[in-house]
Amino acid sequence: MKKWVWVVATIVVALLIGGYAYSNHHATAKEYQAAMANGRTAIQSKHYTQAESYFQNALKRRLNDKTAQRYLTQTQRFVSAEDALDDLHFASAQTHYQTVRDTKNGSQILTKRAQDRLKQVKTIRSNVKQFKKLLTKAQDQNEALNYGQSNTTLDELFNNSKFRQRYYKNLYSQALALRKANNAGQTASLASSASSTAAASSSESSATSSSTATSSSSASLTSSEQAAAKNYSGSNEYTVTKKQKELNGKTITADQIASARKTINAAGVQADAMSDQDVRVALQQANKKDMSLSAYAKQYLQ
Repeated sequence: MKKWVWVVATIVVALLIGGYAYSNHHATAKEYQAAMANGRTAIQSKHYTQAESYFQNALKRRLNDKTAQRYLTQTQRFVSAEDALDDLHFASAQTHYQTVRDTKNGSQILTKRAQDRLKQVKTIRSNVKQFKKLLTKAQDQNEALNYGQSNTTLDELFNNSKFRQRYYKNLYSQALALRKANNAGQTASLASSASSTAAASSSESSATSSSTATSSSSASLTSSEQAAAKNYSGSNEYTVTKKQKELNGKTITADQIASARKTINAAGVQADAMSDQDVRVALQQANKKDMSLSAYAKQYLQ
């Protein structure tokens, strides 16, 4: 009789232990599936930090799980790529995006986003190469004292709307500094030419001297340099007409320009590097296209 009781008790205990183990395994499996599902949803919403936390949680529920580890690593790589792009480290960003794209059996959403980013980064790097080539050419012309030709080369950069995008802000700043140096060089060149001519013509009448100085100053520059000097001398902007400074027939005020710069900056474009006239043109074009300034900046200035 006692032996029978022990057998029954052993069976009951075994059932209880087995039931608990099964229940615990089932609960853990559900928690794992929930964490993975939440991680995928977070990726879809571009909440990558949350996605990382969910995948790490899934790994706690199922140690060394290859799927959870693959999703976690892919997400971390994508975040690293985004950070590198924001920091203008294009080569590093490209390497990380390639790794994300080539991940097998990972998030297809991240794969697609990485592929799109790769195209963008390759375009950016190509533009950087082109912009650097033009900037180097302008710098060489400046060193050769060909200030007007240097500014003409810089115009090729400033007239390219892509050059204002944040990815090229370092090159943009260098171009602005070079244009300022060219303007100063042109002013000094004109003053020197006028002074030399006045000294050589001191024995003539003041009227003749004035005429000769003007003629000599013009002759010392090429036609391209004369045109550039007219556009740039004494200013960092081209001379603009009254109409080009107006919006709907009213003069664009300094407060409007300052407010517009903040809006353009918020849209991801380096508005602080833009001239006042560049900002006026952006306001005018946005109004002409019946768009908000922010939408215009994102579509046409980035």
